[in-house]
Amino acid sequence: MEPVQPSRLREHNRQQVLWQLLEHGSLSRGELAERTGLSAVTINAITKDLEQQRYVMEIRKTEGAAGRPAGILDLHPQLGTLIGIDCQPTDLWVLSSDVRGERQQRQRLQAEQLPDLQRQLLNAVDQLLRAPPFGPVRQVTVSFPAPVAEEGALLEPNSLPQFDLAPLQARVTQAGAAFVVENDANLRALGEKHHGAATDHDNFMVLVQRRSGIGLGLYLDGAIYRGSDGRAGELALARWPYRRTPTFVEQLPTLPRQEALTYLVAAIAAALDLHLVIVTDDASGDHRLDRRLQQVAPQLQVVPSPLDESGSALGALAASRLRYAQTMLATGPAPAPPAAPRPAARPTLPPAPLRRLS
Repeated sequence: MEPVQPSRLREHNRQQVLWQLLEHGSLSRGELAERTGLSAVTINAITKDLEQQRYVMEIRKTEGAAGRPAGILDLHPQLGTLIGIDCQPTDLWVLSSDVRGERQQRQRLQAEQLPDLQRQLLNAVDQLLRAPPFGPVRQVTVSFPAPVAEEGALLEPNSLPQFDLAPLQARVTQAGAAFVVENDANLRALGEKHHGAATDHDNFMVLVQRRSGIGLGLYLDGAIYRGSDGRAGELALARWPYRRTPTFVEQLPTLPRQEALTYLVAAIAAALDLHLVIVTDDASGDHRLDRRLQQVAPQLQVVPSPLDESGSALGALAASRLRYAQTMLATGPAPAPPAAPRPAARPTLPPAPLRRLS
């Protein structure tokens, strides 16, 4: 058996410590040793190094063994700011948080004209880049009403074809942060998994009805399901017989559209063997579809979403947190800024090649 290189072993141990602090919050060195299986000597060496580089810090002391005080460690509060954005025709949500997603700030931007909305978004992101609340901006995820290919290209049907994301991407990447675009229905499913009605479920779907269109967010086997080219769940591509003519579901009048959605969603749930369907309706607030779906498929658990219109933005913020965690554990985090003003240049964090959002 080939011996493990000491440098690789040190990096593996370091990743274990970072993961425990990221996942579980503040811990003592003794708790870190117990959770990782590493010796006290190894834990002391790793945490000393992480403290010196301002990745972690001691937040308080508590009673330790034999009455000696034990230091409680946590990730540095200025390790990084994460951003989740949701784009809709007349509304934008901009959410930011620390790397663990516990401390959050949110803004809702509204305008009747798309250029005004884009200008507000650029101003809001510029402000976060100039004065990030939790340290340098590390990851930005944008929720968008269009399918998204693996390489990030927007596909059809695109509900906001005139919305230009290029200036936003340029500013974010120039600041040294990673920039990712994801479908809004997929991110709504991620929002339900982390903050909504599906926290205890690894297989479910979300029927998303918004002013920008209708879609399904599919969460299967603990991850978002995108399909072969990113169009999974695009009900805008489905047709329904209306007056003997196959008609796109989104173009149906209200009552036939509700009937079509009821039977299409019930059929998809049966085909995928799903038992939980979450229904959202940010467009009209009419939740009668819940009852129709429950009548057609009584075996389903059909629940209205507990999240408000920021649900996809919450999913985008969760995606930023998951991607940054992967990046941090794969490459080591960029250190928190020093107490003195930080230099303008920051190391670039490459986006993680993440196909599994869980």
